Amino acid sequence: MHSQSAVDYTFYAIQWAHTMAGIPSINSPIIHAIRDAAKRLVGTRPVNKKEPISAGMIRKLVDNSNFDNLLELRNVCIFILSYAGFFRIQEVLHINYGDINFNSGYVVINVDVSKTDQLRKGNEVVISVGSGEKTCPVKILRRYLTEVERYPVQSDHFVFRALSKCKSGHKLVAIIRPVSYSTIREYFKVNFKEIVPDISLFSTLSLRAGSASAAANAGVPDRLFQRHGRLRSVSAKNGYVHDSLGSKLTFSKLLDN
Repeated sequence: MHSQSAVDYTFYAIQWAHTMAGIPSINSPIIHAIRDAAKRLVGTRPVNKKEPISAGMIRKLVDNSNFDNLLELRNVCIFILSYAGFFRIQEVLHINYGDINFNSGYVVINVDVSKTDQLRKGNEVVISVGSGEKTCPVKILRRYLTEVERYPVQSDHFVFRALSKCKSGHKLVAIIRPVSYSTIREYFKVNFKEIVPDISLFSTLSLRAGSASAAANAGVPDRLFQRHGRLRSVSAKNGYVHDSLGSKLTFSKLLDN
């Protein structure tokens, strides 16, 4: 067992054995220092942060995809929404039709399931129409919905469902449940394998880390950053951010003033 409780368990087991054998209890400062050090060591987990997906990688994903194929369109829509909306994949997979509200120049998506929304109050994510015609998340979402709304759907149905192969390509399965995370994780590896330098350094969380890093390096204020990403603290925000070389050089440049 690699946990702090395992250290305590061992300590008290030895103490009990000493008591049963009539040996004085462990009161040496050295023993207690070793115990505390051991607890700190096992309590510190190695950090294995994934590399962020960049806007350029998103453009390559779109360029490499065939939107006439419903499966590819669905997957790209999930990935680009995760990036643009600073979503976790699970949040995207649980979007219902009734959660989406298109407006002039933007779309509002209600996040009903969120890791940080412990009280289930819900959060709204606003995504602007993009400047790029091909990579605009709002236009890609509209195109996907146009394709799937040929099938009977209701406001409480999941937007991103499993697809089955048919003569004309793909169609929604009859079961009303979201596509599984494991399925999308595998498609992420397949879709980005030829785009990123080493796919083992990337995961679906790289989409969220990518948008977080882009926002931070662009100087987006913490308040807007936390609200858009549904983060409870600045420290949580900093856990996602990968500083660009330019932002790293800013500090030393300030010293010259």
